[in-house]
Amino acid sequence: MTKSNTILLKNEKVTFEMALEGSAFLKFEFQDQKLNPLDWSLPIERLPDTNIGSFPFRGQFLCLGTWGMPTDGEKKAGLKFYGEVNTEVWDIVQTQTKETQQVITHCLEPNQQLEVLRTVTLSETAPVLEVTETVTNQLPIGRPYNMLQHATFGGQFINQKTIISSNAGKGFYQNGDYRRATYEDIEATSYDWPMAQLPDVEVDLRPSKQIEKTFNSSHIFPDSTTTAWATIANREDGLLIGYIWDKKDYPWLNIWHQFEEGKVKGRALEFATCGMWQSFEYMMTTDSRFFGQNSFEFIDAGETKSKSYKMFLLKIDKSFEGVDDIQFNDTEIDISFTKSGQETKESIKY
Repeated sequence: MTKSNTILLKNEKVTFEMALEGSAFLKFEFQDQKLNPLDWSLPIERLPDTNIGSFPFRGQFLCLGTWGMPTDGEKKAGLKFYGEVNTEVWDIVQTQTKETQQVITHCLEPNQQLEVLRTVTLSETAPVLEVTETVTNQLPIGRPYNMLQHATFGGQFINQKTIISSNAGKGFYQNGDYRRATYEDIEATSYDWPMAQLPDVEVDLRPSKQIEKTFNSSHIFPDSTTTAWATIANREDGLLIGYIWDKKDYPWLNIWHQFEEGKVKGRALEFATCGMWQSFEYMMTTDSRFFGQNSFEFIDAGETKSKSYKMFLLKIDKSFEGVDDIQFNDTEIDISFTKSGQETKESIKY
């Protein structure tokens, strides 16, 4: 169903809402719980001048082409903060039917000329979404580019006890209250998930409000894993939202901790092809690999690349302590977690 420039997908258990403006995911919640983890926004007045006249950042949105602030030359050419797909109104290519809860939307970036088709499919019976984005470079020249899923959580869902789990590996700090003076030492100052060694304190990245500061911690995944996953859970209100994907598609996970006005306002699981907050010029003229992992990909002239992930909800209770592992196949997602000190497992069939 399309209403007020948004798209709604529903099954017997959950509701999903996506905006055509910036194609942001605005809501993913159980029908009988009404707790929306994607209740987060950054008003347009707080965005850089490059984004004047576009849309506020909301919920989960795609960053395509570039991650972060454009260079001076890119600004003059009209490039926006975090690329362009989050500043454009997307087209509907295919709407859902009575037989399938699937919608396909489309956007062509006017400056970068990266074209994306997004297919969102909601399971007929389960709280599971599958998202596939196919990107084509319409320029007559190959180029470096990036894709980042900016999944951000706020509102009632975020509190001091909200907990993140992941199978991420080595990482480094950057941005917010911990801006790096140099990226030449990121391996020497790296740490292993879930403990982050910040310049003035060591913190456990899983709980919220370990420190009263805003920062980002960027991670790659261990060589031993092919499947990457990340979850965030509100134990008090009994809800977990999670993501699972092929590590080859998104080899980075950026964990953002937003602290404002004396409380945690937002947390983000930004899985991506990038983890270094630097320009392509810097990354291509400096050996900026992090334990062998580049912070960009290359897409040739006319080339098409496709990346997918699954997004799911799970009801939990106050005894939940954290996810230990997630596995999936074509019919189910298996979630292993600790509850009151005991290992347990739940499967979501879809």
